[in-house]
Order: sequence, then structure tokens, then C-alpha cells
Amino acid sequence: MGQIGLFWPRQLWTTALCKVSDMHDFIKKIRRRINKSVLQYGVISTIGRCLVWPIMYLTWRIIEMSPYKRQARLAGQEFDKAHHVNTERDRLSEWAADIDSPNWAAGTGYSAALPENVRASIRALAIAHEDYTAIDIGSGKGRVLLVASEFAFNELLGVEYAPDLHEIALQNIAAYHSDKQRCHNIKSVCADAVTFSLPEAPLVLFFHHPFGGSTLEKFLQGVQRSLKSHPRNIKVIYGDPIDGELFEKAGFQKIGSKALRKSTVFRKFVLRHVGWFPIVGNNNQQGMEYVIYDNVVNNGDRPVMPT
Repeated sequence: MGQIGLFWPRQLWTTALCKVSDMHDFIKKIRRRINKSVLQYGVISTIGRCLVWPIMYLTWRIIEMSPYKRQARLAGQEFDKAHHVNTERDRLSEWAADIDSPNWAAGTGYSAALPENVRASIRALAIAHEDYTAIDIGSGKGRVLLVASEFAFNELLGVEYAPDLHEIALQNIAAYHSDKQRCHNIKSVCADAVTFSLPEAPLVLFFHHPFGGSTLEKFLQGVQRSLKSHPRNIKVIYGDPIDGELFEKAGFQKIGSKALRKSTVFRKFVLRHVGWFPIVGNNNQQGMEYVIYDNVVNNGDRPVMPT
């Protein structure tokens, strides 16, 4: 009895400490999320987002039960199960991680692209894949890299600034196996895309709207500097192209798109000034629009594509 009497107080004390630690982490995450919102959208929009959050959450829960969302989750779960990887979206998001980057607030969160959308967008490029290095900007857990490995790219690179997501991507790359795999040169880099040095080879850049606005402008300025020092062909696959006009301002031309749902003016306004909202946010994978951009070099002449 004496041992039991001593055991329970110690167990309760340990449980209490764990709860205090969990609460500290929870408060830290909430503070970081509020700071992120203020930096992205301003104080007024942040207050508005807090006030309407119950409605947003309820709407999100209803949409999650819709047939197309269930189909999207099923496709992702089947991909993960078939290849023994973990690429599905979960509660882990960039604002909850300890990200050492001045651009940490610009991220839109992790949302894995549907495998078939990735395949369709790559097929639409009509290029000799072996001549290109493909880079997924904001690669998260690495699903785009794994699906893209079904094509014979010279190299596949993922650039992710959240350490936790990067570590999962490394595990997925090591565990992935597919009979359809044609590219085995796959790497994930934990880095800020704005400061990442692009390879000098011809490139295919994947964007699933990982960031926008001024951060995207800074990234594109780096792309322009890279092109100036090493002229080459760069193609861009931009999913959910909220800020597509920034690519056109940076010298890229829209050469094609594949869409079942367009990015409306209302969606663009909400994403830029209010933030994530279930009906119009960037988590709706079914019917995603993918736009393909191509850079222009040599006084406006389009580079000759390999056949």
C-alpha cells in the first residue's frame, strides 16, 4: 500500500508536467499563427479571421465530407499505401514549425498535390525530360518528387523550408519504390526558396502556390539573375495560379493550362487579403488549375526545345 501511495502522486505529477508542456507548445503555436496572420494580412484582417473562425471551421468540416474531398483523400492514401510513404496532409503546418527564415510568414501551408494532377501537368510539357532538372518549390513531404520520378528527369530536387516536413520527405525518398520509377536521382534540400541557388541546367519548376506576393517577386528576381548569368530554358508548372501575372511580369509566357476550376477574382481577393477560407482556399485539389509558363530568351525568341 505504501508503494502505491508513493506511486500515484509521482504519476499525477508527471502527467501534470506533460499537460503544462503541451499547453506551452499550444500557446506557442497559437502566438506564431497570429503573428503570421498579422504579417501576411494586417491587424484588421487578422481580427476578422479570428471572429469568423468558427464559421470557417464548420464550413471546412462540411466540405471535408463532400464526395470530391473524399475522392482526393482516397487517391492520396492509396498512393501512400502503395509506395509505403507518408505524403498526406496532416495537422503539421509551417507556422507550427521552428522555421529559421525571414520569409516564414509567407508560406501557405502544406497541401499535397493529387498524383494524377502532377502526371497530367508533366505530360503537358512535351519535353525530353532527361534534359531537364525538375525542382519542386515548397516540396513539403515530397509527393511531387515521387510522382515526377515516373518521368526520366536528369535530377529531381525538392526545396522546403520547414525542417519537420523536410525530414519526412527524406524518409519518403528513402522508402519509395515503384515499378514505374525512371528517375532515381532525387534530393530534398531544407532551404529558403528565395535564397536557394538554382542549378545551371534547363529547369522545370513546380509551384503549388507555396507563397505569393512580395516573396514570390523576390524569388522571381533570383530566377532572373540566374537566367542572366546562365541563359537556358525554364518551364514553370504553377498549380492554383493566384499570382500568375507575376511570372508574366518576370518575362515568362503562358503556353498552356489544364483546368476544371478557374481561380476567380473573388478567390484571389480572399487569399490575398483575408487568408485561407474553405470554399476558396488552396486546399481544394479537385479541379485544380495548372498553368504552364515558359521563359523567353535571346531578344524574345523562344528557345528551340529538344525533340
